[in-house]
Amino acid sequence: MSSRRFKLASIAAGVALAIVGTAAQASHFRGAAMIPTVDASGLLTVTTTSFWRNGAATGVSAFVSGGGGATNVSTAPRIDSTADSRFTKSTNVQTYRLNGAGTYNITGSSCCRVEGINNWSGSSSVSWTMNSTIVWDGVSAKTPILFNFSAVQPEVVRGVAYSGNLGAVGGAGITLSYNQVLNGIPAQPPGFTVNAATGALSISAANTAAYLDNSAGNPGADYAFSGNILASDGSSVEFDWLFDAVSTASNNAPAVNDVIINALVGSSVNTTLTAADDGLPTPPGALTWTDIGLISPQGSCSFLPSFNTTTQALTWNTTGCAIGSYIYQVQVSDSSLTDVGIITVNLAAGNGGGNVPEPATLYLLGFGVLGLGVMSRRRKMSGKS
Repeated sequence: MSSRRFKLASIAAGVALAIVGTAAQASHFRGAAMIPTVDASGLLTVTTTSFWRNGAATGVSAFVSGGGGATNVSTAPRIDSTADSRFTKSTNVQTYRLNGAGTYNITGSSCCRVEGINNWSGSSSVSWTMNSTIVWDGVSAKTPILFNFSAVQPEVVRGVAYSGNLGAVGGAGITLSYNQVLNGIPAQPPGFTVNAATGALSISAANTAAYLDNSAGNPGADYAFSGNILASDGSSVEFDWLFDAVSTASNNAPAVNDVIINALVGSSVNTTLTAADDGLPTPPGALTWTDIGLISPQGSCSFLPSFNTTTQALTWNTTGCAIGSYIYQVQVSDSSLTDVGIITVNLAAGNGGGNVPEPATLYLLGFGVLGLGVMSRRRKMSGKS
């Protein structure tokens, strides 16, 4: 039976969640990433996405040191989401005033990780630390690493090759590389690899076939994985999360067909997202779609993309946009599990008047011609067994 089939016991009424900055409740932490950006005045914004056992979210309080020193300016109220039955996602946003140029270290830590993670030889209920760095020149706005951790699908189907991507993008003039450094975990999941150049995540079918459920009965917390996103300017973001091993006979998470579009600045981009659920294509309206939005502007654009959650159509007049890569994200839900779809638009210089057409055919196979780009699936799903 999949670990997802276990139901968490109700949290007793009157038990209060800890506020940001206090110690996390024991054995509830499931992973996080802290994303720093800074404006030209030196106002640093740290956006932290963290994952917790449902009903036990605490959030991560980030502390900044190094450089010329930093002073906390504000901490926004934590936002929790329980849209996915496997975990609670928390978002913390904090701002700091940087006192000058330099390399700044961002750190958050507490206790404890969730118990029963399989790539621990002993108890996985141990303290954790998350880290990021940002390099500031003292005068320019910097967005070195743009990354939405929710875009990584944690579900691993036993006997099926896992294929994913971190979905990060570098700011203007910045290139990214990746590693799979063990950030506090004793070993990576069997067969798990991160492509150092692209951020692609993979596990062979031979390895996923042997993946086990969490040994302590904690749903979705089966194997921890970690690594770092490295920016060419010296900035970095550490990531740490869990894979959820399931069988094809259980309720699988829906899978959005990601889209890559290569176009010229000034083109009108038009595409319609499709998805599969439990290995089968879904018609419009069968799943619930939510607009996340554009996470990676390379510069100002005259117009922003528009996504229709009913028809799943995205349209975008790219007039006035800077050259570069743009990532637009949407979430799909089957009322229990979620997936985040990624539309990557690579804009090159040129006179791009006119439309970039939709794929005419081949949606059900998960690919098709789209301008100069392609459509691809992040997970290759088999049919029901």
